[in-house]
Amino acid sequence: MEATTTTERLLSKEFIILNLIFLSASTVTAIFFQFHRYLSFLGVRDDWSGFIIAADALPALVIQPVLGVLLSGRNARKWLFIGILGMIFALLMYGLAHTVPALIAVRLLQGAGFACLVAAMMVLTVNYIPPKKSGMAFGIISTVRLIPYAFVPPIMGIYFLAPRDFTKALIYGAIPMIFSLLSAALIRPYYSEACQTDSGHPSKVKDLYENIKNPSVLVVLLLNLLLYSGYTTVFFFFEGYSRTVSSNNPGMFFTVATVAMMTIRIFGSAMFDRFSKPHITFICMSGLIICYAALPFTSFSSIFYILALFTGLGWGIVMPVLNALMFEVSYPRFRGLNLNLSLVMMQGGFFVGPFLGGLVYGWLGYSMLFYFCAFLSLISAVFTLLIIDSTNKSPKDIDMSSKEKTI
Repeated sequence: MEATTTTERLLSKEFIILNLIFLSASTVTAIFFQFHRYLSFLGVRDDWSGFIIAADALPALVIQPVLGVLLSGRNARKWLFIGILGMIFALLMYGLAHTVPALIAVRLLQGAGFACLVAAMMVLTVNYIPPKKSGMAFGIISTVRLIPYAFVPPIMGIYFLAPRDFTKALIYGAIPMIFSLLSAALIRPYYSEACQTDSGHPSKVKDLYENIKNPSVLVVLLLNLLLYSGYTTVFFFFEGYSRTVSSNNPGMFFTVATVAMMTIRIFGSAMFDRFSKPHITFICMSGLIICYAALPFTSFSSIFYILALFTGLGWGIVMPVLNALMFEVSYPRFRGLNLNLSLVMMQGGFFVGPFLGGLVYGWLGYSMLFYFCAFLSLISAVFTLLIIDSTNKSPKDIDMSSKEKTI
C-alpha cells in the first residue's frame, strides 16, 4: 500500500525509521575518526592518505545532483536499498583492501552508497513531515546526524585502540546497517500530486546564469566549501596528532565539541534570527581562526577541553547560519537550488579538506596542517566582509528578476 497523505503527527513510523537509518549511516561515518592512523599502519604514504580519506566525497558530487532530478516518493525506497547495500559491502571489503587502488575503490563505493542513501532518505522524509512542523523535523534530523560524533570517537579510543582493530570496528558498524536494510522494507512508497509538480528549480541555462550573477550567492557557496574543508581536516587528522603529543583521549575532543554543537542548536537557534547573519558568520570564522591556530598546543589538558568547547560552538553556530544566510541572499525562486548547491559545496569540502590536508601534513607536519585550517577560516572571514551589508540589499521576499520582467 502506498502512502498518499501526510498527517499532522511528526513522529510517524516512517519518519522514525528514516532517522534511525540516518543515525546508522552517520555512526559509520564517525568510525572513520581513526582512518588516518589506520592508513599509516598499512604503510600508505602521507601524500596518498589525504586523497584516500577524501575519495568517498567524490561520488556525491555527481550522484546527488543527478538523483535530485530522478528521485520521487515512488522510486526513492529502491535507491535507499541500493545505498544501504553499497555501504554494507564497502564496510566488509575494507579488511581485504590493503593497497592504494583497492582502498580508493572501497572508499568510492562507500561514498556512492552514502550519497544514494542520503538523497533517497531526504526525498522520503520530506513526504512524512507535516507542513507546520518542518522546523522541528529538520532540527531532529540535524541532531541525529551529530549524535554519533559525540560517542563514537571516544569509544574508538577505548575499545579499538590498536590500528589493526579499525576493520573490526567497521564490521560492528555494518550490523546496524543490516538492520537498516530490514527496516527500510517497512517504509511505504509515497505518491502525491505534489510529487509531480515543479520543484522550483530553474530549468533554463539563462536562469542558472542569472542566479550565479548574484555575488552574495557565490560568496556563501565559497564559505561553505572553506568551512567544511577546515572541519573535515580537523576531524580526520586530529586523532593522529593528539596521540603523538597528549595523553588525552582524542575522541573526547569531538565529544565536547559535538555536545556544544548540539546544545547551541537546540537552545540558541531562535537567537540566530535576531542578529545580522553576516556579522555572526564573521565572528564565528574569526573565532575558528584562533581555535585552529591553538590546536598544536592541545598537549595541555586545560587547553584541550577549552578548545573543544569553543571550536564546537563555532561550528555549531556557523553551519546553520550559513544555510539561513543563503536563504536570505537568494532570490525566492532560486532558494531551493542554492540550498542544494550548498550541500554540494559541503561534499566538496569533505574532499578538498582531507585531500589538501594530507598534502600539507605530508610536507610540513601537523602544526602547519592546523595553521592551514586557520588560514582557510581567515579567507572565509575576509570574504564575509564582502556581504556584511548584503542583508540590507538581499532579495528577501521579492524576486527582482521577475519584477524586472513586468516593467
